[in-house]
Amino acid sequence: MSQKLTLETLESWLWESANIMRGSIDSSDFKNYIFGLIFLKRLNDVFEERVAAIMDDEDCTRSEAMAIEEEEGDYFVPLNARWDYIIERTENIGEVIDEAFGDIEARNSYLEGVLTAIQFGDKAKLGDDLLARLLRHFNRYNLGNQHLYKADMLGDAYEYLIKQFADDAGKKGGEFYTPKP
Repeated sequence: MSQKLTLETLESWLWESANIMRGSIDSSDFKNYIFGLIFLKRLNDVFEERVAAIMDDEDCTRSEAMAIEEEEGDYFVPLNARWDYIIERTENIGEVIDEAFGDIEARNSYLEGVLTAIQFGDKAKLGDDLLARLLRHFNRYNLGNQHLYKADMLGDAYEYLIKQFADDAGKKGGEFYTPKP
């Protein structure tokens, strides 16, 4: 197994993703787009991990494992919302991501309104070239449970993003972010 993603690597990786977006959108919005893509990537990687585990446990094919996961799993990632499908797109990438979030919410009602709050389809802000660069960047690491330093890494990622961009939001960090110390 490859080395687990550490907190230090995660923070550096997130900062690099912000650097990719610099000049394209307001820096106070970086965290929303970055977190949206992290969530999508993690959802996909955990889903794929679970499908692989079902294949091993049940000694079944991938399509059989998908059917089991769809019926019995906590959540299901539709085909057009899977990372491998999205990363292959070269045009209208933002719209594809928006549709993926909508389809994930439709299949998983407890996520309703969570993912579709961020709009990736505004080409004036996020063109296809920029989104393709971001997707390639987010493709560098597997965010499945077996590859993370701890399972609630998303909490650390979100905290890091809030901390880094508090000043850019026109706030002092302490107004909406209280550091752990």
